[in-house]
Amino acid sequence: MIGRDYPEAAWLDQDGLLPNRLPSEGVPYVDVPPPESVEDSGGPARRPLRDQVLRRSALAAMPDPEPLIDGVLDRGTTALLYGKWGSGKSFIALDWAASVASGRRWQGLATTRQRVLYVAAEGAFGLKGRVLAWERGWKVDLEDGDLDVLPVPVNLTRWPAVHELAGLIREHQYGMVVIDTLARCMVGADENSAKDVGIAVDNLNTLRQATPDGRGVILAVHHAGKDGRTARGSSALEAGVDTVYQTVVDGATIDLTREKRKDGPVEDRHRLRLSAVDDTGSAIVVVHRGVDNSDRADRILSIMSTHFRTTGASRTELQKVAEEAGISYGSFTRGLNDLLESGELVDEGTRSRRFYRLRSQR
Repeated sequence: MIGRDYPEAAWLDQDGLLPNRLPSEGVPYVDVPPPESVEDSGGPARRPLRDQVLRRSALAAMPDPEPLIDGVLDRGTTALLYGKWGSGKSFIALDWAASVASGRRWQGLATTRQRVLYVAAEGAFGLKGRVLAWERGWKVDLEDGDLDVLPVPVNLTRWPAVHELAGLIREHQYGMVVIDTLARCMVGADENSAKDVGIAVDNLNTLRQATPDGRGVILAVHHAGKDGRTARGSSALEAGVDTVYQTVVDGATIDLTREKRKDGPVEDRHRLRLSAVDDTGSAIVVVHRGVDNSDRADRILSIMSTHFRTTGASRTELQKVAEEAGISYGSFTRGLNDLLESGELVDEGTRSRRFYRLRSQR
């Protein structure tokens, strides 16, 4: 992780911006550019339009769409994840980030491993337990440089702060950046103003361009409006990003639904829930398809979806991975029986060799 958890007042200047450099204990930041390299509007100098025209051959040479998380997040895009307070959006954002940082499959879907920066605008203290729970829950260790945390807000409506963050992204070659939350990174701006929101969205794209080859993903975490059905503030936010996901709580279940995708099918829905991890004070995100599934069943279902989504698994194979995830033999047996009774898993084997597949695989 970058730097240490200093009090926010020690990091910010009177305008709420990051200083030119962090304390010496942290990684040095790129200095804000001199005024002559920035337009009067406070933004970056723009290339003339004639230099940006693409001829047919240049258009054909552009890279094809590639997934960061297969079927979920596309490389070279900006994304929005929003939901009401307590709907699990930050847990999901961290789950995506840690999966990408480690190369671990997310809910059985392949990821493209990238270095990740998590801008924890409300501070890093809450992330400590969540990251520990993720590592223990999935038996994956994140190394220094995989998932870095910036524990201060960066004002996305102020060009010097955006320029500094873009420099940090270039310096460390981050392929995914999470902004959590967008509201804390727009202090002083009006979320209901299409102009202010438009500036923030434009700067999200500036940050994306700073990722390797401009092919990274910038994910902003945001709150839902009072109606709970749309993102809070101006509609320019959802209109300006490439991908939009919403989280809605239904009892113990988190319903994650995609509402917008720039390229490819829009439809994507995941029924998830939080599963507590002992001695961490936090939880991990697991799949939840069965209404009456127990916690142990949901964890086994997540393992099945992650490791054996397309191949299926014998009882021995499934039990081995469950043991590695810290699930006892008794809990594994009861959870497996719960899934078979609910029909979420189907036994296609014989009496001597059980073989299971997800119901959705059949």
